[in-house]
Amino acid sequence: MFVDMHHHLIHGVDDGPRNFEDTQRMLKYASEQGVRHIVATSHATPGQEAFDAEKYLSHLDMAQKWSDEQGLNLAIHSGCEVLYTDAAPRLLSEGYLPTLAQTWITLVEFFPLDPFERICQAARLLGNEGFTVVMAHVERYKALQSMRNVEILRDEYGVKMQMNCNTVISKKGFLQDRWTKKMIESGCIDYVASDAHNTSSRPCSMQKCYEVLWEKFGEETANALCCKNQLDLLQL
Repeated sequence: MFVDMHHHLIHGVDDGPRNFEDTQRMLKYASEQGVRHIVATSHATPGQEAFDAEKYLSHLDMAQKWSDEQGLNLAIHSGCEVLYTDAAPRLLSEGYLPTLAQTWITLVEFFPLDPFERICQAARLLGNEGFTVVMAHVERYKALQSMRNVEILRDEYGVKMQMNCNTVISKKGFLQDRWTKKMIESGCIDYVASDAHNTSSRPCSMQKCYEVLWEKFGEETANALCCKNQLDLLQL
């Protein structure tokens, strides 16, 4: 049983599925991968683009009802992937953006070249509002290629680290692959997730990721990164 906590499942709200038929294909694909919980993390850019919560929740409800009708054994939870802006802490605290599975946990992304100081500031300000930050696709940020910076975020700000499945599965070059291995072996990665947008170029690949993690790092690590840690965090 896998928990995919970063998945662009909801149609018509971001660069994920274009229509409900695409969402249906993604649901079937995820179910076949062994996923049993999906957090539907549509993109949000606070203060720059209005997040259409009514449309998002309506389409999420459509997805859950269709999944139930098909017997896919999938629970779909609300959430969003927040591109950090100065307006993010306020809009999250005022309830304009869905958090992960209706908790005080939020999935946050940054621009790849954002300085470490801005990432720390975001973690501090969101923490002051009561939120736990999950760093989306940690491998994308130049500032976090330093394991020391990752450790500071984890130890001083309580930030959790999410890595994309494709980073585990595919070779990215010697230096990047070595960084990925060190991050997982040191316990700096808390979760893997698909960041799926479709069933072709960016599919849900939780099963393959689990197999690679098991082979390279062992069963305990594979179970923790694909399921157990997510269940504990979100209390599912």
